[in-house]
Amino acid sequence: MMDNSIQERTCKKDMDQTQSNSGRSFILSAIVTIVVFTYLLTHVSVNEVLASIKEADIRGVLMFVVLSFSMSVVRMWRYSLVLYVSGSSLRSTPLFLVVLVRNFCSDLLPARLGSLIYVYILTNRLGVRFGAAVSSFTLAFFFDLLAVAPIIILALCFMGEQIHLSVTGVVVGGGVLVGLTTLVLYFLPQLIRLIGSLFTRIPFLSRNRIDCFRQALQEAETDLQKAKQMGLYTRLFFLSLLIRILKYGSYYMLLYGILRPLGYGFDKLPIPRVFIGLCTSELSASLPISGIAGFGAYEGAWAFMFQWLGFSKHIATLTSLSHHLFTQVYGYSIGIVALLILILPILKVKK
Repeated sequence: MMDNSIQERTCKKDMDQTQSNSGRSFILSAIVTIVVFTYLLTHVSVNEVLASIKEADIRGVLMFVVLSFSMSVVRMWRYSLVLYVSGSSLRSTPLFLVVLVRNFCSDLLPARLGSLIYVYILTNRLGVRFGAAVSSFTLAFFFDLLAVAPIIILALCFMGEQIHLSVTGVVVGGGVLVGLTTLVLYFLPQLIRLIGSLFTRIPFLSRNRIDCFRQALQEAETDLQKAKQMGLYTRLFFLSLLIRILKYGSYYMLLYGILRPLGYGFDKLPIPRVFIGLCTSELSASLPISGIAGFGAYEGAWAFMFQWLGFSKHIATLTSLSHHLFTQVYGYSIGIVALLILILPILKVKK
């Protein structure tokens, strides 16, 4: 009885601490959002932001849509490869809808936590084993990190002199990043096994839940080993690289569409420079201080980086708001439609 009482008090204390930390994080992100938007809206008006979206060049907007959908198709293809290794075969249409919802929720919650809805929908709506869903999600996450590294290195090498960076330092630093990510991928099955063993030491989880998670992680470890033995890593890397190219290509074309009416052509939007600005903004949205939908940190990072990269303060501020607002409204629109289709009873797989 005494042990149970102590365990209950420990569990309650941990839950209170977690809620307290979450509350502090929310307050901090809200403060960051308010400060950033207050600053940005002193340099541009809401009407200017809306006008820049309304007057955007239709060709740039259409190319954004085409490249964005293409990215989602390739992302679906990558998930289907890993799921196939685990013995889970899904039709393209529901998996594509899951990807659209995953994209929408990834932007919605801070630190990209919303992307975990991919695992939830696969297991609860489409009948995929939890271990298979975890392994496909984990591989995709690390390959996304690995794929973006060479693009960053290439972009920094092209503009190293302009931003006073040593090309050698960029290559060495990028090589270290690639090497670390590669090591993690190589030992990923063992890492999953370690996480599974750590679950057994969490005091407030029930034995049934511990056994459930441990079994799921053991299945994920097996699936990762299969993917590695089948030589799937090479294909996953190139698909991840293509996903990144399509993603940032779509963002680039939208930026071109917004700035074209203001006299900006491709010659004034050098790809390496724009990519560095876009990548920095995306990374800022992955931070815990990022607010709902990334608003706040994303715009602040965008405005700062694009000014540092040579764009005027007005253009950097205007595009930080108009570009992000457009992508969020677009992503939420198709994501919500995809979610509504997925919750239809006809798509639920009975277990």
